[in-house]
Amino acid sequence: MNAIDLLKQQHREVDVLFERASRAKPGEKVSLLGQLAEKLTLHARIEEQHFYPFARSKGIQDMVDHSLQEHAEAKRLIANLLQSKRNDPRLDSELQKLQQSVQQHVKEEEEKLFPRLSGVATAEELDGLGDTLQQSADELSNQELLQMAENEGAALPPVQS
Repeated sequence: MNAIDLLKQQHREVDVLFERASRAKPGEKVSLLGQLAEKLTLHARIEEQHFYPFARSKGIQDMVDHSLQEHAEAKRLIANLLQSKRNDPRLDSELQKLQQSVQQHVKEEEEKLFPRLSGVATAEELDGLGDTLQQSADELSNQELLQMAENEGAALPPVQS
């Protein structure tokens, strides 16, 4: 699968989880937050390790730098959510902040970064990158992802509201 199609597919999976989490009861919400943390951490990891370096190699430095800043914000928000208690009254507002942050990031990637990269990369390059992204994703276990989500986000400065 082409790298851009793979990343878009992951975006849609996260959209579904956000929708389910926004309607879930507290007990189910915590489980869905864990799933969201895993999917978002996996997505960020493969973008940061493979997709963004490829985009940089194609001369798209400015958009990559901006995307990395957005990833840092999302990681902080994920860490905050994972540290929240089931009955924390801020849980829904923190989830909403994360959803808005991720949706803005996805919109920018899909409307700006992906088309720009498609204009400078060959179909063969994008297919090969897609294979690399999928292989990297397959190698990460869920346990590793939750630990990464908590550790990476907690190590960053707090989100400014």
